[in-house]
Amino acid sequence: MSGMVQMFKFAAVGCVNTMIDWAVYFIILKLFPAESVIFYTVAKGFSYLCGIINSFFLNRNWTFKDILRDNEGGRFVKFMLVNAVGLGFNSISVYIFLNLNFSHIVSLFLATSITFTFNFLLNKMWVFREDKMVAKTSGG
Repeated sequence: MSGMVQMFKFAAVGCVNTMIDWAVYFIILKLFPAESVIFYTVAKGFSYLCGIINSFFLNRNWTFKDILRDNEGGRFVKFMLVNAVGLGFNSISVYIFLNLNFSHIVSLFLATSITFTFNFLLNKMWVFREDKMVAKTSGG
């Protein structure tokens, strides 16, 4: 499968993850109304985690489906690490762009573009890397 097809699938999965993230967040706020920044932060962390878990399974089974399925636990840990670093890049990027006086929407777009590129490349080259099979030759 071409890298371009994988990139479009990765983007589609990202859209689904965002919908899950936001839906879980607003459901939590509706079920447990609270006026606390700490509560909002915990709810957002949980909803974001739901999106990441969905992302792992959709990317594993659809975007990068042709990859061998060994060491899924290790693959999930790698996936979580990539997403944690990506979240950090995203937050830092928004901060930098806003401090450079870019508009809020431009800052979000640029930060999302940087994070998307980082996440896609690391997921393709490290998390869901296609293991090369070594051909065995018979001895004479």
